[in-house]
Amino acid sequence: MPPIYTIAVAGDFSAAHRLPGHPGPCAAMHGHNFQVTAEICADSLINGMVADFLDVRTAMDAIFADLDHACLNDVPALDPPTAEVLAGYILSRLKARLDDGRVRVTAVTVVESRGLAATCREA
Repeated sequence: MPPIYTIAVAGDFSAAHRLPGHPGPCAAMHGHNFQVTAEICADSLINGMVADFLDVRTAMDAIFADLDHACLNDVPALDPPTAEVLAGYILSRLKARLDDGRVRVTAVTVVESRGLAATCREA
């Protein structure tokens, strides 16, 4: 079986959200400094790389540009704007930008607060 190579690229953005109907304090507007890590894999390397880290970071930053300092409740695709939904949203957008048949985005992890994270992984 051939090896599978994986890289991880992390980035962050700040945003606010609220979880309507939530029984706890998250029902009120509040903010987070979200930390996001994307895992990208390939079964072969080009120039010794799965993908250029800077290309992945550029793709992540383009997605974050629409989220940074925004209210996530105002993004229709983030309903409800939980860390799990956000991880899936970022995963699908990164896949659209980076997947090319050799390179595949396989997972995105969103850390909402220290010790609290959600991951959306390709099935």
